[in-house]
Amino acid sequence: MDKKDAASTRSTTGKPARKLQGQVAIVTGSGRGLGAAIARRLAQAGAAVVLTARSEEQLDVMAKTIGQAGGRAIGVPADVSDPTQVEEVVESALDQFGRVDILVNNAAVVWPLEEISEADPDEWAYNIHINLVGPFYMARNVLPVMLEQRYGRIINVGSGAGRTPIVGMSAYCAAKAGLEMLTRTLAKELDGRGVTANYFNPGMVDTDMQSDIRSVDTSESMLDYTYWHESYEQQRLADPMTVSRLIYWLCGPWSRGQTGQNFNADDAAWLAQVDKDLK
Repeated sequence: MDKKDAASTRSTTGKPARKLQGQVAIVTGSGRGLGAAIARRLAQAGAAVVLTARSEEQLDVMAKTIGQAGGRAIGVPADVSDPTQVEEVVESALDQFGRVDILVNNAAVVWPLEEISEADPDEWAYNIHINLVGPFYMARNVLPVMLEQRYGRIINVGSGAGRTPIVGMSAYCAAKAGLEMLTRTLAKELDGRGVTANYFNPGMVDTDMQSDIRSVDTSESMLDYTYWHESYEQQRLADPMTVSRLIYWLCGPWSRGQTGQNFNADDAAWLAQVDKDLK
């Protein structure tokens, strides 16, 4: 980053600049947890945010919260595994705001948490549809708009489980591994067209998904989730708003030229760069 760019990250009043002013972001799974934190962060940076999740009640609360803080947001209930509902989300964004600049594919489910021999086939397939097919549906629907604008940022929220097999999480691991390859392929297809796609591994974040994992009775199975319990007890889970800073960096001007990359929340060098850029 040159001196001019560094100076532009702050307003003339000394407060952080609203670097996403005039942009429109869609954040899936934004009714709670990390998705809600991402939506709040992007709204604080000036973006109009389209919130989407399955719970209309949660979306109403989040849209009201963002509005009371001076931001702009609408809630569009949807299940990202349903292509018709995904189309409605994008249409609502265009009807309300006229463009889409940012897509954060954050919606995810972790169930089933069982050995493959015991897993329900429908629940297993639904996991794949939410965690992998849903991001494909979302990207496919926003790409015509982004390509016409010759600008767009697509961030797919992944997991270390996409590279590390975990007993009892076969669907989740498979979906997140597939999501990384989807991201890398998409980036190659978009190269030179003004739209980027990156994969982001947030690490262990203090969300309801972590609570779900800790709730599993592993006593009569080969599952061992001791690590998750210890991480919680030792307060090693990251705060969602802290992690949302990293998504903001990926959505903003600092990530220009970065595409097809796997960004990790435990990458010390990257974290240092984010701290420098966003100070």
